[in-house]
Amino acid sequence: MNVLINPKPLSGTVYIPPSKSQSHRAIIAASLSKGKSVISNIIYSEDVLATIGAMEKIGVKFIKNTRQLIVSGIGRIVITDDNFIECNESGSTLRFVLPIFSLSKEKIVFTGKRSLFNRPMTVYEDIFKKLHLNYQKNENSIIVSGSLSSGVYEIPGNISSQFISGLLFALPLTKGDSKIIITGNYESKQYVDMTLDVLKRFQIVVTERNKTYYIKGNQVYHPANFQIEGDYSQLAFYAVLGQISGDILCKNIPFESLQPDQKIMEFIQKMKGNYELTETGILFKKSNTIGVVLDVSQSPDIAPILSILAALSSGETIIENAMRLKFKESNRLSSMFETLKAFGVSTEMGEDYLTILGQQELNGGVFESFNDHRIVMSIAIAATRATHQVMIKNAEAINKSYPNFFEDLEKLGADITYIEE
Repeated sequence: MNVLINPKPLSGTVYIPPSKSQSHRAIIAASLSKGKSVISNIIYSEDVLATIGAMEKIGVKFIKNTRQLIVSGIGRIVITDDNFIECNESGSTLRFVLPIFSLSKEKIVFTGKRSLFNRPMTVYEDIFKKLHLNYQKNENSIIVSGSLSSGVYEIPGNISSQFISGLLFALPLTKGDSKIIITGNYESKQYVDMTLDVLKRFQIVVTERNKTYYIKGNQVYHPANFQIEGDYSQLAFYAVLGQISGDILCKNIPFESLQPDQKIMEFIQKMKGNYELTETGILFKKSNTIGVVLDVSQSPDIAPILSILAALSSGETIIENAMRLKFKESNRLSSMFETLKAFGVSTEMGEDYLTILGQQELNGGVFESFNDHRIVMSIAIAATRATHQVMIKNAEAINKSYPNFFEDLEKLGADITYIEE
């Protein structure tokens, strides 16, 4: 599907969709709890459905109601269906469930889109080899067999925090006590904090001290009801829309959160943007933002939309420490560089940074999605300040995280035409 957007200012009220990151974690913890849990404020994006489908393979039962998921969890890890676990394109699903499913001691085949297996997985490969367990990776799958055991695990802190979270889900179920030691610079720690918060709610105890996590073995997950927060990584698109277009009131979002992408609020302040907390939500107002240096090491997912704000801010912005953008659904460093150039923006790309010179308006034209949901949404927000129509090719990539994105834009006044190929 291609999407054609006619540029115009937007304003109004939007309900921020639930956090995908928190949804994955709550689904997994509820699945490992013997008994019924209810997860509220949830939407069934492709990534969330991938995690649900994976947990069904170990006998978890789900009832999917509108905005509410009823989970009948299991007490032990046993494959009750075939041993093929379809992860689609969800890196969270793959990295979270791989160590959990290894506890079944069976041969497991993780499948998905080829782009999923281009992402780094060497942390688990190294762990499995040290434990003398089978680990085979190819272009279309990862095959493992043999059980993860308790012990001491050293994990580099400058790679995806999802490996740490995956181990934190699995190790409490092993027989002995374990430690996870983080080495080097610790990036995206707040994502691990989110995991710890979910574990605590399901009565799993992990102690943290000096970049080390101490995990008791033989623990038991207990059912719990869980309300998913609004997603700050999705709010970021509307936060920027408010700065460049018109007043946008965002509802269904907590003012305080462990979500790393709450960093968007700090970044907007740093760029002299304008917002206020109201009784009903967060109101973002059109502003004359300025270029600054933005360190996205702790919140890489909001880098694409920050680059759009930078393109429409006065002066130069540097988005730095952006190496991990290369290992997302697309190489987002390169994808946003190409997107900004297509919009007519003066930009430079380095090994782990973008330098962006701001301007007053953007070119229209035809844009590639790079099959990346965050690139599609960033282009759509930028289109409100384009001089001509903007067409986004393969815009269905949004289904990965936010299937109703274009509908929500239309409620704010967007003029969108859908073109089926």
